[in-house]
Amino acid sequence: MWRRRVQMKRIRNGCQTFEKSALTAMGKDAKVSSKEDTMMKKPLALSPFGRHIGVEVLEVGDGFARIRLPYRPELTNPAGKLHGGAIATASDTAMAVAIGSVLGELGGPGRHSTVKLEIKYKASVTNGEIIVEAKVVRRKPRVFLGEAVVKNGNGQVVAIAKATFMVRDKVPQAG
Repeated sequence: MWRRRVQMKRIRNGCQTFEKSALTAMGKDAKVSSKEDTMMKKPLALSPFGRHIGVEVLEVGDGFARIRLPYRPELTNPAGKLHGGAIATASDTAMAVAIGSVLGELGGPGRHSTVKLEIKYKASVTNGEIIVEAKVVRRKPRVFLGEAVVKNGNGQVVAIAKATFMVRDKVPQAG
């Protein structure tokens, strides 16, 4: 529901570029600007671990991020259910991407990091995918608070996460 309000706000503001699936769902021809395309690819370019587990950024902007993590046997616990660590990683990644969308270019590598993560599991996942929608809920000069809702492919809530992120001074990258 929160995402719908954001999309409607963007429409009223005359924004012409949206994530493709959002426009397709509204029955319009979709075009993704190069800036949005970069915003969706950049987080994973900076996160080898996110790429390794298969995270996909579906939508990002204005303190919001929506990502997808497909169910894979390599990401399960001994009971065959998606491992809680994979769900927590997807939640953390989504919130970090949402914060990065607020920081823009200032949110480059090493610029913000998780200092606290709390997750409440509501249901297990045994197939399909999870979709994580995250948003920035509070912003201070050096601290961001994020929330994420994790749902399975059927829309059932799987987990709810909250995190605190610290914005750091520019961190030089080894390279």
